Order: sequence, then C-alpha cells, then structure tokens
Amino acid sequence: MELQRILARDTRSAMEKVFNLYGNDAMIVANNKVKGQTEIIVAIDLISEVKAALNKTPDVTRDADASANFSAVMETQVLGHQGSEASAYEADNGIVFGSASQPVETRTTAKMPALDPLVGLSMDNVTNAINGENYKAAADREYLKAREIVDLVKQELSVMRDEFKLAQQKDSWTGTLAVSEEMRPLIEAFNETGMPLGLRESVIEVINQSDSMGQAIAEISSAIGDELESVDLLSNMQGVHVIAGSSGAGKTLMAGRLANQMAQQYGENNVALISFNDVRIGAWSQMQMIGSQAGVDTFRASSIDMLSQLMAEIGERKLVIIDTSGVDIEHQLSQLDEALPEAQKHLLIAADASEASARRQLNQNTRQWDSVMLSRFEDGTHPWAIIYLLLNHPVPLSVAAVRPTIADDAIPLNGLTLAGQALSQLPIHFV
Repeated sequence: MELQRILARDTRSAMEKVFNLYGNDAMIVANNKVKGQTEIIVAIDLISEVKAALNKTPDVTRDADASANFSAVMETQVLGHQGSEASAYEADNGIVFGSASQPVETRTTAKMPALDPLVGLSMDNVTNAINGENYKAAADREYLKAREIVDLVKQELSVMRDEFKLAQQKDSWTGTLAVSEEMRPLIEAFNETGMPLGLRESVIEVINQSDSMGQAIAEISSAIGDELESVDLLSNMQGVHVIAGSSGAGKTLMAGRLANQMAQQYGENNVALISFNDVRIGAWSQMQMIGSQAGVDTFRASSIDMLSQLMAEIGERKLVIIDTSGVDIEHQLSQLDEALPEAQKHLLIAADASEASARRQLNQNTRQWDSVMLSRFEDGTHPWAIIYLLLNHPVPLSVAAVRPTIADDAIPLNGLTLAGQALSQLPIHFV
C-alpha cells in the first residue's frame, strides 16, 4: 500500500482533487491542517491489491458488490494461507484434519489407534496420536483467531465507509461551516481527536447554543455526564464476577488489580482468581504471577465442568473473579451463563479502542452486560468512540485503569469522568 499526500486551500478542494486523481473508491487515511492548508493522506495501492487478489481468486464473483468482493478476497487470502500452512504440517506428520479454511465443526478428526490392550500398539504410535489431537486443538484455536480478525477488519472498513458516505452528504466534510468562526477551532479539535461524525452532529447543536468556547465545553461535558449511566462497583464488590473482552485489552491485569483492592477489604483468604479456558502460551504463568502480587489464591479451569467443581470448593469466598480468554468470547459466556447464572459479567474495553471494535464487543449477541470497564485510561486518550456507543447502548460504566500494573488501584468511572477525559488536552489551534 502506498500513501499519497494531497494539499489544498480547504477540505472540499482537497476532496475534489482526491476524486479526480484516484476515483470515488479512494481510501482516506488522515485529514489534517498544515500551515493553513488542508492535508489529506490517501492510500492508493489498496484498490489495486484487491483487484490483483480478485484476479487470483476464481470463486469471487466480479459482478457482486465491491464490499462483498473485498470480504471474500480477505477471507480467502487470510484463512486460505493459514489453511495451506496447516495442511503442510499435517502432511509432514501424517495427520488429516481438513483445511483450516473449513468451519471447525465440519473438520474431520484424526484417527486414533485403538487402545485395546490386546492389540500390539507401540508407545511411539500413541505419542504421535496424542500430538495429533493437540495439533487439532491448536489449529481450531488459530482458525477462530483468524476468523475474528477477518470479522473485525470487515467491521472497521464498514464503519469507515459509512462515515465517509455520511460526510459526503453534509454541506461541509469537517462541520466547521455549521458553526461560527469563533467555534471552528473546537470543531477541528474534535475532528483531530477522532470524534465520530454522528456524535459530532449532536455536539454542533450544543456549540451553536453557547456564547463562548468554555461554555460549550462545559455544556458538552454536562450533557454526556447526564446521559451515561454508572454503577459503584468498588464499594460492594462481592460474589462472582466475570471479566471478558478482546485479547490484549488488559483483562488479566484488571482482574488482578481488583483482586488486590478487594483483598485489602475482605482479607486475602476471602478473594480468589480463576483463569478460565485461556490456552494462550504463558497465560497461566502470567495469572500466577499477578495472583502472587495481589496475595490471593489463583486457580485454573480448562473446562466448564472443572470450573463447576472448583466453584463448589471455593464458592464460599466473598469474591471470586474469573478471567476469560479473548477468543470465542460468546461461546465462553454462554457456558458461564449456564453454569453461573448469578455471576456479574463485565466488558473490558481499551479507552483508545476504535468504534468498530467497541461496537462488535457491545453487540455480542445483544448480551446485557452488567457494566463496562475501561483500560488504558491515560492522559491524551480521547475515548469518543466509547462515549458515542454508550449513548446508544445503555450499559453502565464501573471502573477504569490508568497504568498497566496492579499496584495502581482501579478508579470509579462515571459519565462526567469519561467526558472530562475526552475533553481534556484538546488540540485547539487559534489562528
């Protein structure tokens, strides 16, 4: 992919240049102000790469919708490559599972030699068969990861496409023409910090009713704070709590941080950490280390049956926090709903997550979360995407974490705190 830079006196002129040079399908990567001019960065090789991939993929219909073509090519390229690597491994080791691009439920199972004691079976054969089963489980997990990555990229592109189409329908792509000259730096700051266009339209209405920029910021903060719900989780966190979210969001650290805080209230022997079905390399070692730092007992459950047995033994403790895997979240939560119907389920999202990523997690099978937790709640982060989605999904906020260490306590989170974070350190430039 190659990036090209377009400079023009204003955004409308820059967009006209983009359309004239690269067509209506050009992908806009960035839009900035540089020395009084509008700078637009365009990715121009993406379309040609997709077309090249389409030419190599006979299964994709060229007459279909462009977005459908891109989705099919992406799945073929991402999952197809993975399938070829898996097939090579299987061929070298005498294992047949089917292509990794097939759905997991349709793959064939490796044939295990009969373990009848009357049949002469060497230890090498048994070892090879067990290794085959282990590889199949690993291949299934890798397929699920690839599937989720493909779905996430699709949703990211869909959100970008919708935003761009909506912007084209407005009188001004940046929205600066809809406000007074005095307020334009504020709108440009919102554009620069990634405020979704749908939220920006609502903010413009508030700005037009304000007499000054300070009043506008105060009104926006108050409006967001009044709309977003919150729960006081830290004052009475008891029972079973499940923390879920995508890989890399910081679920394990949040679980350890909360266990550390609550152990100071209830005592170390009344709090427990459980790692549920997390098969990532090093995940269990990380959980053990965090549990040791928090001073609480740490357990591991690789299946729902094992978790049920474990809960029967430690269920009398005041607080049990369950850390989940970031893969196949919906299936894991369905199992936990059935086994632990009274457990509270909290969605952890990074404060700097994109709109598509956060929406995908909030819309997990229309699940009703008990609260939303935020990680990476650092200075300079503007969580506009989280605010926009929570205004449309009435899920209460609970806690946030600033730094990736359990030594720093989780802080209570509400609408005013979230709005204050988004409105802090805005890059307002006065000319």
